[in-house]
Amino acid sequence: MGFKLPRLIPREEKFFDMFEALAGLVIEAAGELADLVKDLPDNAERHARNLKEIEHRGDDLAHEIINKVNRSFITPIDRGDIHALACGLDEIIDYVEVAGHKITLYELGTARREAVLMAEITLAAAKTVDKAVRALRNFPDAKQHLEEINRLEEEADHMSRDALANLFNHEKDPIAVIKWKEIIEVMEGTTDRCEDVANIVDGVIVKNA
Repeated sequence: MGFKLPRLIPREEKFFDMFEALAGLVIEAAGELADLVKDLPDNAERHARNLKEIEHRGDDLAHEIINKVNRSFITPIDRGDIHALACGLDEIIDYVEVAGHKITLYELGTARREAVLMAEITLAAAKTVDKAVRALRNFPDAKQHLEEINRLEEEADHMSRDALANLFNHEKDPIAVIKWKEIIEVMEGTTDRCEDVANIVDGVIVKNA
């Protein structure tokens, strides 16, 4: 029977807790965006304020994670991956907040159906990102979530193309076309950022398998 030496300098496991908290803010932000587009034109300002507050909390937590890397002697995963994951999750929140801000700023009245659907896809992707981040504690469980994020990103990509085609073909107000085009592209960008995080998680799994 072999003898295993105790770990003299334990890894800092709190990073996983902080990642999960940041992923929780991703869900919170995406949920706020989904509510915003459904509530238009009512309560838009309230949802936009909530999104800005979530975005600030995300920035603070991402900075806390990065600062903690600099203070930790041993980390549970590669330092570069910790930095990339913190920034990647924060960037999803940033994109969601920008989408909500633009929708509110442009005062477009009721949301287009495609925007509602894209917000729902974003929320589904956010929930799956959360699952993937939580699976970092147990790598084999992450793969299915990464595949689902990629599927949702492809769905959002197709949805955005259809939305833009419908917008150009049927919207008569050129100003509305410009505004909705910008919003749809930012919303599609949120799922791109979710896929970026999935790629980071996948890289962590490969390195630590």
